Amino acid sequence: MFIYNAWYIAAEPAELNDGRIVGRVLLGKRIALYRGDSGQLVAFEDACPHRKAPLSLGTVVGDGVRCAYHGAEFGADGRCIKVPGQKAVPPKAVVNTYPVIERHGYIWVWLGDNQAGADESSIPDGFWVSGEPSWIGGYGHMESIKADYRIINDNLFDITHAEFVHPESFGGQEVQFYRNARPGSEFVDRGMSFEIGANSIRFRVHAAALGDEGGPLWRSMLAQSHGEEEWDEPIDFRMEVIWWPPCYTSFHISVRPMGKPEAEPVEIYNLHAAVPETTRSSHYFYRSVRNYGDASMNAAFIDAASFVFNQDKPILEGQQEVLGERDLLQTDPISFSGDRLPLEGRRILERLLAAERVER
Repeated sequence: MFIYNAWYIAAEPAELNDGRIVGRVLLGKRIALYRGDSGQLVAFEDACPHRKAPLSLGTVVGDGVRCAYHGAEFGADGRCIKVPGQKAVPPKAVVNTYPVIERHGYIWVWLGDNQAGADESSIPDGFWVSGEPSWIGGYGHMESIKADYRIINDNLFDITHAEFVHPESFGGQEVQFYRNARPGSEFVDRGMSFEIGANSIRFRVHAAALGDEGGPLWRSMLAQSHGEEEWDEPIDFRMEVIWWPPCYTSFHISVRPMGKPEAEPVEIYNLHAAVPETTRSSHYFYRSVRNYGDASMNAAFIDAASFVFNQDKPILEGQQEVLGERDLLQTDPISFSGDRLPLEGRRILERLLAAERVER
């Protein structure tokens, strides 16, 4: 079920500050991540080859790590360079290493084949905004969730659930357009268009005059940007959503006062990464950035993100409890009119999985 030939978000850069080593499970593999004294990023298998103690419990020494159990030291290339109390170092004392890079405000790890030739093109280009200083509020937010990453992908694709799960924020009538989506690349008033690519899915929602029937979050964006308590007039609302396999989704929301196409848009990017931990759990990385306001607004956005996440979490974890070890599609579920794009995403994942099986 895992696609290994892809870059996965593994940590926030701040998690590696002050010589800290992060131990994290990705795709069922235990990984230790740290930044050496020179600034070099390193990703090890999180197990000392001596007695399998987690190296994430150790100490950064130079660009290497000292195991917390018996003091063996490993260089950034994974080779043991010192064993206390003896001159000879066992030639097999080597730890697996993984390619690791910092991009778009995140630490990414490659766990697939042909590691020396890992292709950075699988890093979703739409995530550039999360590391761009000109966008405000690039705080990190990570949660653990006991659900298959594919269930989380499905949830992000299916905005119709917002009408019932998130009515306080973005669950207005605009999400109903999703049920009657049509192929296309343009914004359609009171409608939704979508494009299915080889390795992406994109859809657009538009309402030229969205009033109280829309989600309250969109009007509050305009109110905040203008320093007002409320925005009572209808707005011009646009949303573009892009998904990149295996687990990355970007929501770009743009609002203006109704009938003022010349006005500078008020914009938010919400970025989601449902990184597989195991077959039944995921690391959920979330980031929201905007083109208005200042850092004083960040705390409110963090609280809002947590509120929304905690509305989704019990439903997704409940699904996983019902499914157990089964994949959703193995249960022959019924389909609704809003299910097309989640199913198209599943097809893309299956194609990529099949390609990896052939390569192996």
